[in-house]
Amino acid sequence: MDAALDLRGTYQVRARQVVHAPAALTAGLDVLRCFGFDVTEPEPVRRRKIPGGTVKIVFALDGVFGGRSIQPTALVVGLHDRAGMTEHAGRMHSVQLQLEPLAARRLLGVPLDDLRNTAAPLDELLGPPVAELTERLAETGTWPERFAQVTTFLRERFAAAEPPDPVVAHAVRVLRHSGGGVPIGVLAREIGWSHRHFRRRFADQVGLAPKDYGSLLRFSGALDALTRPGADAGAVAARFGYYDQSHLTRAFQRFAGAPPGRLIRAAADSSKTAAGVRF
Repeated sequence: MDAALDLRGTYQVRARQVVHAPAALTAGLDVLRCFGFDVTEPEPVRRRKIPGGTVKIVFALDGVFGGRSIQPTALVVGLHDRAGMTEHAGRMHSVQLQLEPLAARRLLGVPLDDLRNTAAPLDELLGPPVAELTERLAETGTWPERFAQVTTFLRERFAAAEPPDPVVAHAVRVLRHSGGGVPIGVLAREIGWSHRHFRRRFADQVGLAPKDYGSLLRFSGALDALTRPGADAGAVAARFGYYDQSHLTRAFQRFAGAPPGRLIRAAADSSKTAAGVRF
């Protein structure tokens, strides 16, 4: 999910619109968010990217990147297990989706570990229908019409797709329920798979090895807890199973690219826009 963490200081956004699709539109598709993003900004923007455990699909309808206009295009952003940075300049206009990993694996039909820590053109995975959809979205004048077109495309893809591996789906549920706290060896033994086979099947379906996915879930819980008023880093570390604050700090360096104190102070120092983006 997107995190309300602003790391750009007092940077002003000239015009911004985020329009969320009705939840009923994508019901049953494991789409966490479907929204339209329309922004015009006066200078280049650099954002810290923080992994959030989802796969993101972006239909870029028009915009400016690197000082030049871009044509309508679609990208898929795979699961990340490390922090990164992103930037853009000028106008950005897009329809964006955030999907659960198992839903993304079903939609895309390719091993998600092939997309780990990277982005790829969506039409290279799904073919000409993606290019056709992207062009239609760019030519469509209203957000409800765009959301309806994207939903129709998703429903058709999901209807023809294989369901997720039920064993991996069970493992994902267990890890989520425990916040990443279940030891991977214990989970593999419960399932009845060897550790190697479990790792391979899980990475194919989810995009990260089970240990990395569990670590990301634990980090996400700690990050959410630390953004609450009056949060204590030591108490949060103990609550989420970190040995001590140093262990917690190493997790933040890996996933957010900054120690907890610096990240939270940066968020508190600014109130205009969200620049720490969970993806």
